[in-house]
Amino acid sequence: MPPYRTLRLLCLPLVLSAPGALAAEPNAPVASPQPAPSVRLPTVEVLGDSEEALQAVPGSAAKLEAEALEQAHLLTTNEALRKVPGVVAVDEEGLGLRPNIGLRGLDPNRSRKVLLLEDGVPLSMAPYGDNASYYHPPIERFERIEVLKGGGQLLYGPSSIGGVINYLTPMPASRPSARVTLSAGNRNYVNVNGQAGGVVGDNGLIGSFMHKRGMGARDNTFSELTDVTFKALVGLGTRQWLTLKASYYQEDSRLTYSGLTEAEFAANPRQNPFRHDTFNGKRFGLSAQHEFIFTDTLALRTTAYAGLFKRDWWRQSSNSGQRPNDSADLACGGMANLDTTCGNQGRLREYTMGGV
Repeated sequence: MPPYRTLRLLCLPLVLSAPGALAAEPNAPVASPQPAPSVRLPTVEVLGDSEEALQAVPGSAAKLEAEALEQAHLLTTNEALRKVPGVVAVDEEGLGLRPNIGLRGLDPNRSRKVLLLEDGVPLSMAPYGDNASYYHPPIERFERIEVLKGGGQLLYGPSSIGGVINYLTPMPASRPSARVTLSAGNRNYVNVNGQAGGVVGDNGLIGSFMHKRGMGARDNTFSELTDVTFKALVGLGTRQWLTLKASYYQEDSRLTYSGLTEAEFAANPRQNPFRHDTFNGKRFGLSAQHEFIFTDTLALRTTAYAGLFKRDWWRQSSNSGQRPNDSADLACGGMANLDTTCGNQGRLREYTMGGV
């Protein structure tokens, strides 16, 4: 499909001073107001924060830092992952809603062979049961990306035969601040996202909002999604942190599984007769993480998480043998019925998952 061409129209940063905002750098460690060693923000990195830790990882590892992601002005997660050697990210609808990620030459279909994590927590609907990626948060939610391939991936959970991808959400800035960005482009593309938060004393809060919409590469395709995330950090002295996070994602799309016959493609390669194929999805996520720092090289991290995913996918056919709709139903057997919902099949799913 032709790539989206975008124009960034507005970017408004706002920084507010507040008591306890001791550091000037956006992500610098924040000192405790008590006469004690400085308190560092907790980490959720898989690969570690130093070059030495990266070199010690078994197999192959790569990191995409915040500066690289910001400079690239990425539209989708697929564009970010293609910067990592050995990663194949296949586009499906143009907005990166369901990336098909393959590592080490494995089949990228629905990212089934890759373990996707967000701040170390599994992203998939059912990590041990249905690892297919029908939900994927937008790239705007993340600050950094880690990719792990090789023997070290066995440490981090199920479905990791291809590798592990850990997305890292931003930490609160050292002082209260806010920003809003508006982008627009062709194919009715609009993206509004904002972020606000900061650290006061030993506590921090950050929230983000994003609304994105745009047309696909074919006729009768359109997607609209909303993503909201809140994260709170509570300092429990100089060696303990409690991180609480909540997220909400909603998608309403008009997309299809079905392709075109050779004759249809020759007539119009961008046509889509399956105009009643729709996808509606919602996901709620909660997590709580406690970190206790024993020494500079030893820490204990305990994470509890839960997620609810609900998907209603209605489509008129799933493969070429079913065209135009349900051929077993004489009332739905003609191509004219593609203009109706006759023969629509519901792929309805609801998953509740959790872990410690």
